[in-house]
Amino acid sequence: MTEGTLTIKIKKKKSQKNNSVKIQREAKILFTNSNNVYIGKPLDLIAPQEISLALSEKIKPDITQKIEVEFEEDGDQLKKVREKGTQWDNHEIPLENFHNPYNFIPTPSRNNDNKKLGELGDRSPAGHGSYRHNYWSGRISVSLITETPLLIPDAANLEEKENGHKVYDVRVGIDGEKPNLPITSVKGMLRSAYEAITNSRYCIFEKHEDRLAYRTPPEILVLPARVESKDNQLYLRTMDDNNLVGKTAKLERYQQRTRNKDKGESRVATRYQNSNQIPKHGDAVWVKLTQGKVEKIIPRSQVAPDNSWKKGLVCITGANIGNKKNERVFIENDNNDLIPITPKIKSLWEELIRNYQKIHIKDLEKREQNRHKPTDYLGHKPGDTAWSRHIWNENDLEFKEGTLCYVEFQNNQITAIQPVTISRRLYSVSPINLLPDSLKPAENIDKLSPADRVLGWVKQKGKGSYKGNLRIFDLNCVTEHPIERFNDDRNPDGFPLTILGQPQPQQARFYQAKDKEGNPLDQDIPKKQGYSTEKQGLRGRKVYPHHKGLPEGYWNNPNQDRTTIRPDNNNGYCQEYRQPRGENEKTDQNRSIKAWVKPQVEFTFTLDIINLSSVELGALLWLLSLPENHYHRLGGGKPLGFGSVSLKINWQETDLRNGQDWQQYYSSLFPLDSPQSYNREFFIDNKESCVHKFKQAVSLAYGNGNNFEQVSFISAFLRYTQGFDDKLPTYYPRLKAHRKADAEGFKWFEENERTGSNGGQKLSLPKLVKDRGLPFIISH
Repeated sequence: MTEGTLTIKIKKKKSQKNNSVKIQREAKILFTNSNNVYIGKPLDLIAPQEISLALSEKIKPDITQKIEVEFEEDGDQLKKVREKGTQWDNHEIPLENFHNPYNFIPTPSRNNDNKKLGELGDRSPAGHGSYRHNYWSGRISVSLITETPLLIPDAANLEEKENGHKVYDVRVGIDGEKPNLPITSVKGMLRSAYEAITNSRYCIFEKHEDRLAYRTPPEILVLPARVESKDNQLYLRTMDDNNLVGKTAKLERYQQRTRNKDKGESRVATRYQNSNQIPKHGDAVWVKLTQGKVEKIIPRSQVAPDNSWKKGLVCITGANIGNKKNERVFIENDNNDLIPITPKIKSLWEELIRNYQKIHIKDLEKREQNRHKPTDYLGHKPGDTAWSRHIWNENDLEFKEGTLCYVEFQNNQITAIQPVTISRRLYSVSPINLLPDSLKPAENIDKLSPADRVLGWVKQKGKGSYKGNLRIFDLNCVTEHPIERFNDDRNPDGFPLTILGQPQPQQARFYQAKDKEGNPLDQDIPKKQGYSTEKQGLRGRKVYPHHKGLPEGYWNNPNQDRTTIRPDNNNGYCQEYRQPRGENEKTDQNRSIKAWVKPQVEFTFTLDIINLSSVELGALLWLLSLPENHYHRLGGGKPLGFGSVSLKINWQETDLRNGQDWQQYYSSLFPLDSPQSYNREFFIDNKESCVHKFKQAVSLAYGNGNNFEQVSFISAFLRYTQGFDDKLPTYYPRLKAHRKADAEGFKWFEENERTGSNGGQKLSLPKLVKDRGLPFIISH
């Protein structure tokens, strides 16, 4: 039993903008730990279920106080924290939170001073040509054991259904019975982990040069405008008509969608008076207005009947909103401002449209595939909401004469140009500008970080590569009957997986940090403050934490749909990995699998290493012998809990020696027995020495007085491999704990960002080391 003092300090900070008062709460437990070190443990790093119910109630009020407490130490974790002299009251945390399936291991800036970083810094690799003195070479025998089912999809033999749904069997070897785990997958797993624990450079950081976009709130005011040409110069004609709501006239175009009617234009669309034709996008017209709505319309080529008719330009963006009735007509006056278009102004449009079309590239491919099917231009069924024209029309990418747009001004400067009134808006800086140069992929072979030297490097642009000082070979499955199959006469395609989310780095509250240390953005900041300055940073390396605390039988009988069973008595979990039955059970958005590799299946492989320094080898050995119940992640479906695996070194089959010993071994003309110095005890002793040197290097370079386990990226890595202690379920955000077949995950993000009187909480993704999770959001 350990005793300490829980201190809570409350500070009130008054905002100069709106005189509101923000409360800053700092709570920590001060104590001398089992290593006789006096430390302060922040309260929010302690799992909520490890704080007694009585103590939780006592510390709820925002008041400064000190409480004597007692607790149990479990490594660096505090358990059963309660007020001194009271009994532990075991209690369950009500199901109010969940964990996002991904989080980030922070990547603090790497000090350019290689003297401080030592072997964690950049240098040329040791090479492969000879055994170097004081460097380690040899072979390490490793066992890999699956903790949760492992997905190894056989992509070469996938089956694709008519609707685009893909069905995968497990990839097997030549015998047709044992799974064929690709060596590249294992090496990729090790590479990601090695990068994280050595804070190496990213090996790949492509396609992050463009700025990302976010959706603007409806209250942002914009002016309609048109690009015009005059004397070989392009101008923006802004049309500021204060007599019209939204500065434009309404042009009736669509009927309301009903069960049996499409959202077409044929019945209600306002037509040209004489020809009965529907106006097209960009048409120059005369319009007769009544209360801001087009009552009559004729082409500009005709003469206006009288002075009450106004000049206009027809803007058609498409049936892009579910309840949309009207398109717009921009009203043109002779005194409209003409603003010269500079390259900067032009780029505001073209970069935004390029972002729109890039995001929807897969949907555009689907549109091409569905060109000859009885659906609309994007493959939608009749009545479905369509897309705006700038998403699918390649001609809209160029900002040229005739382009109709909306313009935002701030301090008499154009700050945004967009195709619709409520549009995406580009953030100020791109992700690549938030990444320190010391973490960007190496440009030269003499600037390789530890992961580049050990596991290989390829220059992102131009020529240059290094194959690394580690290779994997002899990878085999040694367990009998390792595959479990789910395809039968009733389920020939096995079962469908839950739709996996796509990376959404534009969600700044999840992907972006407020500083270079990877700390989350503050709650309640406006969305536009994401990616706003190069002083901000990125959250780090994306990882999928181990799903700890899954209920018994969770992976049993996946063909049975248990997805919508209430989770109250099931550790908060529904059957998260399976797609619910219904209309969207098997679509082109998800995949079905016929088989997986069972839990507790063992693979063995050998690592061949050459010329690793003690620190480089120590990092590798530490990864291969993590504490019990810590798991690496491998294969497909990691967000759903698949692919947790443990690694262990088989010391009896391992042979590691330094360069001097190998030179002696190969220079002898006589056969040499394996000396006693190379027995199992020798390997373990040297392992501890190398691991100690690695830990010492990390602590000196990044510790700031803390020990190895408290370094930000190490503590986050340990949390990632262990999973969360708070027993909360893990899945993609949704509004409520009870899973529904038609649940739409994006609604959580919509509610989180909601503005107005019933505004959302505007939460950021918590740090990986915090057992807190995200709250369910009840829709207004």
